[in-house]
Amino acid sequence: MKQGKVIIVLLILFTVGVNVHAQVTFSAWGRAVITPLALMGDHSAVSAATSTWGDVPNIGFSAHGKSPSGNIGFDIDFDFGVNISNNSPAIIGDNAKAWVQPLGLVLPEQFNMLKLTAGWFKEQELRGRIGASEFSSWLVPSGSPNEDNIFQRFDATAGAHFKLEPLMWWDSPWNGLNIQGSFGSNSLGSPGNNLRAILNLLNNEDNGVLGTYNPDNPAHPGDREVSAADVYKAMQIALGYRIPDVGFARFQFIGNNRNAWRWANQSGSGVDQETKLVTGIRTSNADVIEGAFLYDGLEGLVLDVGMKLPLKYTTTNDILIYEHVVKSDGTGVYAAESNPNHKEYTVQEPLVAALGVSWTPAFLDALNITARIDGFFGGAKQSDADGKEVKDGLRLDFWFMPSYVIFPNFKVGVDVALDIHKANELKKTGIPVPDEQMELTEYTDFGIGPWIDLGVGGGHVKIGVVIMIPSSPRYAYVPSSDTNKYPPRFNGDPVISVPISFTYSF
Repeated sequence: MKQGKVIIVLLILFTVGVNVHAQVTFSAWGRAVITPLALMGDHSAVSAATSTWGDVPNIGFSAHGKSPSGNIGFDIDFDFGVNISNNSPAIIGDNAKAWVQPLGLVLPEQFNMLKLTAGWFKEQELRGRIGASEFSSWLVPSGSPNEDNIFQRFDATAGAHFKLEPLMWWDSPWNGLNIQGSFGSNSLGSPGNNLRAILNLLNNEDNGVLGTYNPDNPAHPGDREVSAADVYKAMQIALGYRIPDVGFARFQFIGNNRNAWRWANQSGSGVDQETKLVTGIRTSNADVIEGAFLYDGLEGLVLDVGMKLPLKYTTTNDILIYEHVVKSDGTGVYAAESNPNHKEYTVQEPLVAALGVSWTPAFLDALNITARIDGFFGGAKQSDADGKEVKDGLRLDFWFMPSYVIFPNFKVGVDVALDIHKANELKKTGIPVPDEQMELTEYTDFGIGPWIDLGVGGGHVKIGVVIMIPSSPRYAYVPSSDTNKYPPRFNGDPVISVPISFTYSF
C-alpha cells in the first residue's frame, strides 16, 4: 500500500513538472551483496542478500525538480530496502526536502546569495571527503572509517538549513566563502508533541503527558519549559572558505542537544523520564568545535584533515559510564553502568583527529592509494558524588586501500585495516578495580581483503576475500533477554568471508 502511494506521488510530481515546464530529473541505483560462505573456526554461515552498510539490499530512486528560474525546487530520495525485523519497507533515503532561493525571486542574479531548505536532509558540501571502500566495513569489528570523523555533515529528520554566500556579488577568485547552518524544533508541545510553533508555545502545560514546572520540587530536577533559546543553542553553524589553487577550509560549532529530566504523569503514575529538548536535527550531547582543511592544489592528490574538540559538560542524566564487559572465558559479566541514581558527572567526550589521503600519481594514473588515520583520545567521565572515574583508552584506526586499473573495466585492489585500542581505566572511590573488569577494552584487531572489480554493462561486480582477525572475543548485549544477555559475536578466531557485490546506477 505504501509503495502504491509513493508511485502515485511521483506520477503527480512528474505530471505537474511537465505541465509547468519545470526541470525534473530522475536517477536510480541498486546494490546488493551475496556472501555464499563465511567461516570462523568450526562455524559457518551464508547471507543471501545484504548491503555493504546494513542487513538488506537497497534500491534507490531520486527525483530532483526546480523551476525554470532555478530559484525553487525539491529533492527526494527513496530507498526501497526492507526492515527484516518487521518486514516493512524503508522509504525515505538521504533527502526529502524543498528549497528556495528567495532573493533570486526579486533581485538580480549576482545578489542571489541565500538558500533555504527544510525537511529530511543530509547536506554534504562541507563533509569530509575521504571515506571507506566497498568492503572495508567488514574488515574489523568496529566497522569502517566515516567521513564525518573528518568534518560532520548537516543531518536532519525534520529540520531547517540555510546557506549564505555573502561574496557572490564580488567578481574575484577569493569570493569562495559560504556560511551554513541548521536548526530543529521544540520537541515538547501540546498533546501529540506537535512541531508547529503555534501549537508549541505552552510546551510545559499539564496535559496528562508532562508535568508542570515546579522548581521547588526536588523530586523533579531539571523540569522546565523548552524555549526558542534551547533550540538555537543546539544549532549547527559552519563556515567554508575556498582558497584558490590551494584548498578548502571549514570551521563549525555544533550545539548540544542533551536530554533533560522531566516528570511524566502517565496513567496516573508520576515518573521521571528523559526527554530531548530539541527534535529534528542530529547533534551531540556536548558542544563541539570542529575544524578541517582539504588540500587539492596538486593534481592527483586530495588530502583532508579534521579535528573535533567536544567541550566538557556536567550532567545528572543517564549516560553510559562504562560498557558491559565479559571476561575472555565467557564468565565474569560486568554489567554496563549508566548513572541510574542521577549523580552529577563531568563528561569529556573523546577528542577526534582524522586524516584522509587519496593519491593518483601523474606518472601512473592507473594506481590509486587511499588511506585514513583516525585517533580518539582524552575521553573521561568523573563523579565525586558517585566515587567513580573512567578514562577512555587511546584508540587509533589505520586504513590502507590501494587499487590498480588493469583494463578499463577491470580493477584490482586490497583493503587493510588495523584498529588499536588501549585499555580503559576505571577507579571506584579512588581504588583501581581488578584488571579483568576492563580486560576486553584493550584490543588490536586486523583485517585484510583483496578484491577484483569488473565493469559489466554500466554496472559493477566486486568479488573479495575478506579476512578479519579479532584479537579477543566480542559479545553482543541483548537487554531484553533474560537467559542470554551477552551472546558472543566473535570468539577470537579469524573470520573469513567471500562477499560478492553488484551495483548498477543510471
